[in-house]
Amino acid sequence: MIKLTTAGGCRCAECRYILDGVPFVAYACHCKECQKLTSSAFLTCLQIPAESLKLTFGEPSMSRRTADSGNILQTYFCDRCSSTLFAKNSARPRVRTLHVGTLDEPDRVEVKAHIWVKGKLPWVQLRSEDRVYQEAGDWREDYVRDPDSYGE
Repeated sequence: MIKLTTAGGCRCAECRYILDGVPFVAYACHCKECQKLTSSAFLTCLQIPAESLKLTFGEPSMSRRTADSGNILQTYFCDRCSSTLFAKNSARPRVRTLHVGTLDEPDRVEVKAHIWVKGKLPWVQLRSEDRVYQEAGDWREDYVRDPDSYGE
């Protein structure tokens, strides 16, 4: 994965951020919760070091839920337009899961992995060269430069 220096934010520009760092992994999550969250077929995510994400404008609100794994997920969103921006997972406190659609240049991210495909909608087609996980992804190889961030 290459270093990304870019910006992003919500639909109404009330919340803005800068990303400056080397992401760990980009993937699409096909779980039912992400389908509900996005009102779509999947959520496209970029796991990044927490320190590489800097809020530059606004203060997002947070909702909390317990995942099937037992982890606590905190999702940050704009109060004004309801765009979700990023999430924190209690299993990986040094990582943020950035929602790729909030980037100003989302085309700079190449997704090569899919998780929770057992919940994938039948019309979604996956490439044969992509990594595919029926449930949660195994990202240990993606965290080789900073294995302590992976958690467990």
